[in-house]
Amino acid sequence: MTEMLGLDRERATGWTLARVLQDSLWEIEDGATRLESARVEIARALIGAPLHAPS
Repeated sequence: MTEMLGLDRERATGWTLARVLQDSLWEIEDGATRLESARVEIARALIGAPLHAPS
């Protein structure tokens, strides 16, 4: 999508990761004790980490 829109892929990835972190921090401030699994998987995909923690 970034190519179609003429956007810098690294910058878009950084912004998306920052938003995931910000949303997670807001949830923690609101009393959450665990991160939402969807946010964790998005962050891992963005940084190239495995999607699921090893068993």
